[in-house]
Amino acid sequence: MNTLKLSLRQLEVFLKAAELGSVSAAADALGISQPQVSRTLGEIEKKLGTDVFFRTPEGLELTPTGRLLLNFARQTLELASKTEYAIHEQRGVPACPLFVATTPDLLPLASRALAHFQQEYPHLPLHVESQNADAVLDRLTRQRVSIALLSAPNELLPQGLLTHDLGTHPWGLLVPAEHQETPIEKLPVVLPPEGSLEYRTLAHFFDVLPPAIHHASGIAALCALAQTGFAAPLPLTCTSQGLVAHATSRRLEIPRKAVQLERGLHPVSSRAFLRLLKAVLTEKPPPQEKR
Repeated sequence: MNTLKLSLRQLEVFLKAAELGSVSAAADALGISQPQVSRTLGEIEKKLGTDVFFRTPEGLELTPTGRLLLNFARQTLELASKTEYAIHEQRGVPACPLFVATTPDLLPLASRALAHFQQEYPHLPLHVESQNADAVLDRLTRQRVSIALLSAPNELLPQGLLTHDLGTHPWGLLVPAEHQETPIEKLPVVLPPEGSLEYRTLAHFFDVLPPAIHHASGIAALCALAQTGFAAPLPLTCTSQGLVAHATSRRLEIPRKAVQLERGLHPVSSRAFLRLLKAVLTEKPPPQEKR
C-alpha cells in the first residue's frame, strides 16, 4: 500500500493542511515555507497516484481519497506519539502530561513546583485544578488526575493510596480583625459540611468543634464567608486576606499530603513533580533528573 510509504512528516503536513484548509496557514502553523508545504503535498499525491485536495479559490478541499487519508493520518500520528511517550517513560524520563488536583490552600505550593516542572520539561502539558478535598480525592480515584495535594491525616484517607508527607501548616479559627475579641458564642461559625473530609480532618484535630448551623464546601468558600463576618477554621495563610486568628483560637498543625494511586496515571511525570515539590519544601534548587 502506497500510504504505508508516506513518512510521518508528510502525514503531519497533510493533516495540518487538511485541518486549516490552506497551504499558507499550514506553513505558518508548522513554521515552514509555503513552497515546502506545496512540495510535500505534491509528493503525497505522486505516491498515491491521485489527488488528495481540490484546489479552489476558497482554499483546499479534501477529495474522497483525501478524506480516507485524513483518518489514516490522524490514527498513525496518534499511535506514533503514544509510542514515543512509552519509549521515554521506559527510560524514566517524563513524556506524558502532568495532571494535578489540589485544594486551594496548597495551590501556592503546587504552583511553585509546577513552575520548576515547566522549566525542566517545557514540552509537556500541565493540567491543574483546584477543588475541595473530597472532589480532589474523587478526581484521583477515578484517574482523572495523577497526583493530588490536600490536608488530612493518613487515618482519614482511603486505602490503596501512596501518601507523601509535605510537612504541616498551621490552622486556627479566623475572623475579621474587628471580631478578634468577640465571644465565639456571639459569632456565626461556619464549618465544612458534616461528613466531608475537611470536616473529619478538623474534628480529628480539634478537641471540640464549635457548634455551627452554617456550612460551606471548601476552603475558598470558608475564607470568603469569614471575610464577611463569620468565624471559620482555616489555614493561617488566609490571614493574608485580611483575617486574623480569634483570641481564643488554638493553633493546629494539620499535615499536608501528596497522594497517588498505587497504579495511577503517568507515574514518571508524577515522580518528577513530586521530586520538585519536595525540593521546593526544602528551599533548595531542584535537583536535575539523570537522563
